[in-house]
Amino acid sequence: MDIEVARQTIRQSFRIARELQDILPFLKDRCEPDEYKQYVFDIAAALDAVSVALLNKAIKAYPELERDIDEKIASTGQYL
Repeated sequence: MDIEVARQTIRQSFRIARELQDILPFLKDRCEPDEYKQYVFDIAAALDAVSVALLNKAIKAYPELERDIDEKIASTGQYL
């Protein structure tokens, strides 16, 4: 993968994470506590899988992108 592919992979990883986290308040309002707890667990597992499959590979290939990520999040609150 080249560095632009890595950057796009990282952006998509953050997008996926945000979208999965965004559904949690909706689920909390509409599900029984035990059902919600299972959703939280399943979403956490999905986020971990995305991180391992996409984010970690991109950063491993281009460690310098980690600083870029930190800087963009610090300045804008997101990496898009």
